[in-house]
Amino acid sequence: MKNFKMTPHKLMIGLFALVLGGISLFTAILPKKEKSENENRYLADFPSAINEKKLETAKNPADVWNSVKWKYINDRSGHAFKDDFETYLSDHIVRREDWVKASNRIQTLSGKKEINGVYTLDNQMIQTFKEYNADDVNNSINAMNAFAERFPDKQMFFMLAPTVQEFCSGKIPSYEGLLSEKTFIDDCYKKLRNISAIDCRSFLASNSDEYIYYRTDHHWTSLGAYYAYQSAAKLLEYTAYGYGSFNIETASSDFRGTLYSKTLDDSIPADNIDYYTLSKNEPKVKMTCINGSEVKEYDSLYVRDFLNEKDKYSSFTGSNVPIVEIETDVDTDKTLLIIKDSYAHSLVPFLSKHYSKITMVDMRYINTSLNDLINLDDYSQVLFMYNAVTFAEDGNITKLGLTK
Repeated sequence: MKNFKMTPHKLMIGLFALVLGGISLFTAILPKKEKSENENRYLADFPSAINEKKLETAKNPADVWNSVKWKYINDRSGHAFKDDFETYLSDHIVRREDWVKASNRIQTLSGKKEINGVYTLDNQMIQTFKEYNADDVNNSINAMNAFAERFPDKQMFFMLAPTVQEFCSGKIPSYEGLLSEKTFIDDCYKKLRNISAIDCRSFLASNSDEYIYYRTDHHWTSLGAYYAYQSAAKLLEYTAYGYGSFNIETASSDFRGTLYSKTLDDSIPADNIDYYTLSKNEPKVKMTCINGSEVKEYDSLYVRDFLNEKDKYSSFTGSNVPIVEIETDVDTDKTLLIIKDSYAHSLVPFLSKHYSKITMVDMRYINTSLNDLINLDDYSQVLFMYNAVTFAEDGNITKLGLTK
């Protein structure tokens, strides 16, 4: 040690080794989370290099040896242990979300506008719509048309909602490659047979300077859903309530949604969750959420328990489940079946003022005929309700072909 001389170069190496060692140590010893609430996803489990079933039945050292997934461990060309371990380490590194935020912030400061499919412009996060498979979309529309043909006694409607991208595209450079949602929606509507198209886009466009989409989430706000509710009134044959007929409660002012989960960008202001109820004669409701054998009942369309969770949007009619049945005391014979994505969740509280029964069906969680789950004779109208991006990506609508 007599000849050891500290230099700035050696000091930097020592500090780097200390930081790297500290990160590795704390990553190894600290408890591991199962889920990232901010990113709204489950984190990777530690990859197992052992076939547990073979190990349990092992009778000698050779059987134990053969229970090891040697190919999984040694593969250097395909997917192997090293890849899953890297994913696990990335998911569980100490202070992971802070590292992700810092990385995304550096990219933003360097001028990058899009991170993980989310484009940020003027305090607005935007779910980008750049491509879709035309054959998949045509298959979905064909399935809807065939469904309408099988049930000619029912009025059928399609509301295809634009996302916020549609009203920000004029400010986004063309080289970003965003598609026109208006063109996509118009093309879809032209292919409908025996299904009436509801033009909610025009109503939203007329009010696009208002708070009709969340800043940090891909859904429309309650105000956006209200304008969609107005747009559907003529075709669905109800008289929409005016804006002044509602009491508006801001149930939460710290909502950070799905787009925030992809960016962890805290610079964008959090969103408000607003509940609309009629100031007079608000209908009484019974909502039943059915998820296989699990059945939950509520006396409101607003499930306030979700306001205490990351996924606050699920306070609108609850989280995604296969079937949601809503009964009201509205004095009418009008009944509605909605085949939908989650945009419908904040629309239904408005529609509930005009129907004695509404049932929402999420085709992502259904792999059987609708006749096995509901009585189609109970409904006078059917509404397909999706946003443009989800409809372009969702291949589950073709499951309608299971219903004869």
